[in-house]
Amino acid sequence: MKQLKFIILLGAAALAATGCQTRRKATVSQRPDAPQNWFLPTNPGRLIRRVAMLPVYHARIPGETLKDIDVALGAELSKKAVFEVVPLSRTEMEGLIGLREVSSVERIPGDLFRKLQEQYGVDGVMLTDLTHYSPYRPVSIGVRSKLVDIESGRIHWASDVLLDSSNAGVAVAAREYQKILCRDNFPIQGDGGTVLMSPRMFVKFAAFSNYASLQK
Repeated sequence: MKQLKFIILLGAAALAATGCQTRRKATVSQRPDAPQNWFLPTNPGRLIRRVAMLPVYHARIPGETLKDIDVALGAELSKKAVFEVVPLSRTEMEGLIGLREVSSVERIPGDLFRKLQEQYGVDGVMLTDLTHYSPYRPVSIGVRSKLVDIESGRIHWASDVLLDSSNAGVAVAAREYQKILCRDNFPIQGDGGTVLMSPRMFVKFAAFSNYASLQK
């Protein structure tokens, strides 16, 4: 099955407040057998300090429905603290190029990068596609992201994850994520199973997983 090709690889990460307002740094253990589905070039290229975070793209789901996913991804990307994140709304995108979202795998409007650089002073742009989304149990979500250098068009980093809560490995990682996230506020520790039933919480877990390999 397709989802078996994508088992979450969780590295050491600092979990800040997201929903449960945790106040400590914690480590989510990495599965030693988990495959990677990330692209990291051998030559890191120039330093990127400021990145435009474009709205999530999906061919059929309306933008209003994707707002919570935009927020979750933007929050997790900002928590990585590898560069300054400048989130753009769909209204701002429409004002720039007449389109509310753009896909990471389709032709990019020729003047988008130039306008982003001129108006927002960014060095790079984060493009994100929602490749799959089922908010009904078992919840599942697919996210594909690319970090592109605005000047050269070079891809600095890319990730493509599909997380299905019915997959045993994904369920274990999601429960661990929730338990660590909520530990300080809930001294009586549960089993972390709420994340497998809450689309909003599972989206946060997917966002955390998507950016797990992103480094300076």
